[in-house]
Amino acid sequence: MVPGNRRRRRRTAKEDGPDPIDVHVGRQVRLARELAGLTQTEVGQHIGMSFQVVQKYEHGEIRVSASRLFQFARLLNKSIDYFFDALGGRGSGGDANDMSQDEIELIRAFRLIADPDVQQRLLQLFRGISEQPAAKK
Repeated sequence: MVPGNRRRRRRTAKEDGPDPIDVHVGRQVRLARELAGLTQTEVGQHIGMSFQVVQKYEHGEIRVSASRLFQFARLLNKSIDYFFDALGGRGSGGDANDMSQDEIELIRAFRLIADPDVQQRLLQLFRGISEQPAAKK
């Protein structure tokens, strides 16, 4: 090999850890699963794998293939783009992966409200509360 013409070392998961994109996609899978109210076991049963494999996907330990991503998207009722949201500077301002369990449950409960008028009134209430100055302790 000619000096100065060296190849870059190939990145490996074993030496460098999982690729950040794989970790992000896994987090999106987890968030979508939690928003759908499914356990890792239930997702695994629907797609034909163990909950341990689902867990490894969610942690980015296993890279999600295109066919598997398609299965997750169909099961969790998400577009393929959803799993890549916020990568490369695109996406919403907040990081959905920072949601607490209470926030996830609030979203799930809100989605179960059948009356759109009730949803709108709750949304107005939440916006009004969020615009109030913080209470002094």
